Amino acid sequence: MLKKIISKILNGNIEVKSFIDISDQNNKFYNIKLESSKKDYTSIYILNNARIIKCGNTCLAVLKKNFLIKELCFQSRDLIRKDISSNKILKTGYLPFFPKTIKGTSVCLLQDISQEKNYFHFLYDSIVKLQAIEKLEEINYDNILIPSKKLDFQKQIVQALNLKKKIIDCDKFEIIDLEKLIMIDHPYWQENNSWFKDISNIPEWSIKFLREKFLSLDSEKQFKKKIFIDRSDSTSPYNQIENNYEVINFLKSKGFEILQFTSLTFNEQIKAFKNADLIVGGHGSAFANLAFCKPNTKLVELRQKDHPVSLDKISRINSFSHNIWLIEVNKNGKMFVNIKKLENYII
Repeated sequence: MLKKIISKILNGNIEVKSFIDISDQNNKFYNIKLESSKKDYTSIYILNNARIIKCGNTCLAVLKKNFLIKELCFQSRDLIRKDISSNKILKTGYLPFFPKTIKGTSVCLLQDISQEKNYFHFLYDSIVKLQAIEKLEEINYDNILIPSKKLDFQKQIVQALNLKKKIIDCDKFEIIDLEKLIMIDHPYWQENNSWFKDISNIPEWSIKFLREKFLSLDSEKQFKKKIFIDRSDSTSPYNQIENNYEVINFLKSKGFEILQFTSLTFNEQIKAFKNADLIVGGHGSAFANLAFCKPNTKLVELRQKDHPVSLDKISRINSFSHNIWLIEVNKNGKMFVNIKKLENYII
């Protein structure tokens, strides 16, 4: 309450506006078509003299003076994307101290904490937005704001895109003042929808973009044609295997290579997937690399029944076999994999 009172004194009243209400010659938006077969459009917004505020882990506010621009803000709770009424700036205000000032034109790829930590979200929620910028050739930009480049995969992806000189790591900034801001619609997550639901709507253009940009990357490391993704190194409690050691020993006997993807470089991850004929593994962020599978690859995805995440659209687009094995978790919250059933899946 005290923070909101101080915010009102320092910032005045914060009101919500639609982008169209503040649009003019300098603040405008474009609707572009990224898939010729679809009627859907992706919007690109250009806003002069904008302020970005990162409000905790799941909220991003974009202001023009005292106006909170609803199309440009992002807020979620319990993996449901909320409307602008849930934006924390409206509830608590903000303290405008020590903003980071960035000159020139900046493309914003910020959203929430998931992009700072997670390989899948960094690629599919952030990086793929660059496709929209490339399509709109009249836009020139000086900077790209990314959630972080602290992790190895983030550094390697930036290097592969050859954009290192334009990248600004925004991990430590809470308030950013921008001379000119460019923002792009979220590729698939719609307002008031669950992320678990909308992840099944990953657009085809985003998968094609990832293939176009990264499929040609190579590595000296060699991989077998049959790989098992060992998730025991993951910090996520989801889709962990109770009898992981037994599964590993069985798959080794069948000629599988056992891989922990946290120990692989970005190039190595791509090569492992594009080289594979048969992939077995628990659902996790390593499946972001399904975009790089060749046609007729066979995937056996082990997924706990109470974790409703579907990436089968990627398999349909890339024309490979996607077998989903749903398993009840035990009292330890893990999946027990029946070896005989597993043998049937990999035949």
